[in-house]
Amino acid sequence: MPAADFLLEHMSRALWDPVDPTQIGSLDPKLQARVNGEIYRFGGVETLRRFRRDPARWCGILRDPVSGERFVPNRFSPRAEAADGPYFFLSDSTRHAFRSDPARFAIHRRG
Repeated sequence: MPAADFLLEHMSRALWDPVDPTQIGSLDPKLQARVNGEIYRFGGVETLRRFRRDPARWCGILRDPVSGERFVPNRFSPRAEAADGPYFFLSDSTRHAFRSDPARFAIHRRG
């Protein structure tokens, strides 16, 4: 798949509401949330609320900010709260490293 086709395919998937994929996620900053620095966009306030109640259920694959490994979090995954939203980790040791220096490991994406 050429790079431009890959980018278009990825962008089309990234714009769907993760809770209700029949809705397109809004570009309105009030209808977005972050998990592990990744931006999730929502079609409405209700799906945003559902996502925030249980982000591990809806976020899909994440990257542990310390180890860099990809994983699918669950309700038992180690978690830390940051200013930009929750972060999930593969282990308690990577969560501990993140908490000791969050500025070093935080993932920053522009919305």
